[in-house]
Amino acid sequence: MPAIIAHRGYSAAYRENSPAAWHGAIEAGADIVEIDVRRSADGIFVCCHDPDLRIAGHSGLIKQMTLAEISRFSAGGHPAAPSLGEAFSVIPPATAILFDVKDESHIALLELHKHRHLFPKHRLIFGLHSLESVRTLRALGDAEILGLLNGQEAEDEVFFNVGGNILRLWESMITGTRMNTLRDRGYELWMTAGGWGTGREVGEFDAGNARHYLDAGISGFLVNDPKGARAAFGPRVPGYTK
Repeated sequence: MPAIIAHRGYSAAYRENSPAAWHGAIEAGADIVEIDVRRSADGIFVCCHDPDLRIAGHSGLIKQMTLAEISRFSAGGHPAAPSLGEAFSVIPPATAILFDVKDESHIALLELHKHRHLFPKHRLIFGLHSLESVRTLRALGDAEILGLLNGQEAEDEVFFNVGGNILRLWESMITGTRMNTLRDRGYELWMTAGGWGTGREVGEFDAGNARHYLDAGISGFLVNDPKGARAAFGPRVPGYTK
């Protein structure tokens, strides 16, 4: 069975990056919960996709606000940008965590990497957007790295050569030739459902073609509806986390 990664938690049913979305993802049988992480002005990691607090109707930039200031804002009945510490209090070690790292500065990568030692029972996967960030994190140790690159084929081989572990592909950018090349080389490949060129929102899962991608070699699916994906692929296999 493939890994089901709850994109921003169970974001199809709950507010994204919220405790409710994390709880919901776990109950839905997700193998991994994906969380967007950023740093506040005082160096605390918080969970929010956007660089500002527009989700709470506020234009202030997270990187320019302290955690105390950020904590004053809520959206949908939940903190607008809950701390990463709260995520760890909700998500048990039996469910892996994927960080979509929004701040890829050297200091942010260094500090985020420390969570491997702070929470050694959790499987932590670091989603990075540039090859330079992959090189930086790899120099710190053997962290598991997912490539959230721009989708260009020219970067595929380079990503693995500089230390990446799993490559995420956009659904619309998957071709037979590309998949055959990567699969034949033994690389692990995940897919973000929907998004560019599909006519669906990022993370929107189409169960009708899921088996096609599974047969093509995709071993993980980033989806907004982990419950629907679980129904399409079958029961969760215990012990997925490493």
